[in-house]
Amino acid sequence: MKAMLSILGTRVLPVPSVYLTGLTNLPGHRRTKVQFEELLTGSLELARHRQEKLILYIGYLGEARQAEVLLQAMTDYADLIYEVWVDPVSGDHGRTYVPPEVVEAWPALLASAQWAFPNVTELCLFSGIDDPSQSIDLQIDAFKRRFPGLSFAVTGIGEGEQVKVILTHAGEEHSFTHPRLAQNFGGTGDVFASCFILHKHFGGMAAREAMEQAALDTLACMQKSIAAHSPDLIIEG
Repeated sequence: MKAMLSILGTRVLPVPSVYLTGLTNLPGHRRTKVQFEELLTGSLELARHRQEKLILYIGYLGEARQAEVLLQAMTDYADLIYEVWVDPVSGDHGRTYVPPEVVEAWPALLASAQWAFPNVTELCLFSGIDDPSQSIDLQIDAFKRRFPGLSFAVTGIGEGEQVKVILTHAGEEHSFTHPRLAQNFGGTGDVFASCFILHKHFGGMAAREAMEQAALDTLACMQKSIAAHSPDLIIEG
């Protein structure tokens, strides 16, 4: 949510699914439950009162039951929600970091969405392919078969000294490649998704152009953080 608020600012009506004291890959981070259903309903009722149309963007699930709440909200507030975009936050670098029941809850949300932003680990996880050594092309094809009609961008595809983003949209596939940097940061996927939304939805760019610009923005953010000798990603709106 930090990246989303930093980049999109007041365009965002945030509803936390859980409070975390740090990224889930940080040792010692703590989590605190929130009244998610009440917060979500209150925010959607406010939007209805203001006659606003919304993109429902779904990221980290605090617990599996929140998927049911979100699916019900898509029905109850269909007059407000004209698109659903999801980042199926479940794992990275070949491992999952959410409970199995949360992983099992994601396919229903992906099937209800128009856009998704999985990383390589999540692509494999939800493609239905059990063998992560299978090629990215096979995993993308399997993901498309499982979620037909879903547009998506896969981030963080390593190819030697290069990193690739692959966009699948409207029956076409596009990719953008940039050099691999010496330092990795948590949160780059959030920066990419936020920048993509900024450029495509609010800036009116075509999907391919928005993907390329979002990748460049994310790369610049990482380069600036490295130059500042920061252990964390420096995000500025």
